[in-house]
Amino acid sequence: MSRCITDERLDILVITETWHERSDSVELKRVVPPGYMRTDAARPIPSDARCDTADFQNHGGLAFVYSQAVEFQQKQLDLTVTTFEYLCGFATVEDKHFLLLGVYRPGSQALSAAFFDELSTVLELLAVYSCPVVVFSTSTSTDPRAIRLADLLLSFDCIQHVNESTHTAGYILDLVLNTATTGIQDLRVGDMLSDHALVCFTLQLNKPAQAAEYVTRRAW
Repeated sequence: MSRCITDERLDILVITETWHERSDSVELKRVVPPGYMRTDAARPIPSDARCDTADFQNHGGLAFVYSQAVEFQQKQLDLTVTTFEYLCGFATVEDKHFLLLGVYRPGSQALSAAFFDELSTVLELLAVYSCPVVVFSTSTSTDPRAIRLADLLLSFDCIQHVNESTHTAGYILDLVLNTATTGIQDLRVGDMLSDHALVCFTLQLNKPAQAAEYVTRRAW
């Protein structure tokens, strides 16, 4: 994974299903090449989990690996979700800004009404920000209720850009979404990393508008 970041010259890599247990995980550190930093959200370990057994594995988890040229500030949303995991924060590159949201929904779980309610609440919280929102998500395109997911995203003016298989089983399980105010270009589905493909794209951001200055003078 570290070699992939440097070979592709990625500014930011979003990883879902990291399987790491904590931020100082050795496996997570190995992913980060020189000149990059990371922020992460490990899946909470259940209180009844047998962590001392040889076969214990903490599934789920997300991480953002980003170049030192990117300033990143993690943001914790004021809500608790139970149907998916997420990692969110503000990214700044020079004078351009955007809000990045990574979402991981276990494919082994069916899409439920609670999932749609929780995702809708997250999108409502992010809609108040003027900077663009980019969402990476893992979903199940074969579920009949995937149409409901598409309708929900459309209601928040989100555009889905991936239209080819991203999984070894032949499904589109990895989504890239953004608001209509943000430009996504050169999206491509690359080689498989584990059972999912690497999805790369270029994010076009407009410079923030200059604030108008007003000068008041006397009429004489």
